[in-house]
Amino acid sequence: MKILLDTNFIITTAKLKIDFPSLANDIIDEDIEWIVPQEVLNELGNLKDRPGMRISDKEAACIGFDLLCDIKPKPTIVDLKLKHPNIDQGIINYLIDKPIVLATMDKGMKRKLDNKILTIRGKKKLEII
Repeated sequence: MKILLDTNFIITTAKLKIDFPSLANDIIDEDIEWIVPQEVLNELGNLKDRPGMRISDKEAACIGFDLLCDIKPKPTIVDLKLKHPNIDQGIINYLIDKPIVLATMDKGMKRKLDNKILTIRGKKKLEII
């Protein structure tokens, strides 16, 4: 199963200290191929260096980035080829007509896609909806 990771999912799992790769393996009975857009990696890097950000958000961005580096096998990095600066819209465009699960907490993205969604339930569990 292919799962594309969104920035807010990565940051939220880092803040809640959720080991999403392990929990996902517990609920999914097939091999998982993690997909991370280059734009998400860039956004994580920008968040940890952005002035005025809360320390907890900067730390979550750093932890999230480190977690991505530790996932085995390594995530596949894709380029969304954005025609506009909205990363969420780029992810939506990338996922249209592809059997890829989106890992996100973004309600707007959940409503715009017919794809399955990997999300957090109860601050400690993952669920595919």
